[in-house]
Amino acid sequence: MNVQLLDFPEHVERTEPIRQRQQELLAFDVSDEALESEIKKLMLELEDITDAAASEIRSELNSIWEFKDDYSVQDNWGAVQEQKIEMKKLA
Repeated sequence: MNVQLLDFPEHVERTEPIRQRQQELLAFDVSDEALESEIKKLMLELEDITDAAASEIRSELNSIWEFKDDYSVQDNWGAVQEQKIEMKKLA
């Protein structure tokens, strides 16, 4: 059995596009229910934070939900995750 092995850089070059596609968020990966659930969870966590930054995050989360159909699933999920990071900075 004579199998030729690729060197590592060549292997990475050939397999990286496949790996990148596997990393992409697919439309069926995040449902409306999951998006809504994540937003509601973050809103509940924000109830204890009453400063202006928390109000801004609430407003952003409401906007994400209100205009979710105007953006891709990836964009919506990314925007929610950005607000999650901002919220954690407040805690």
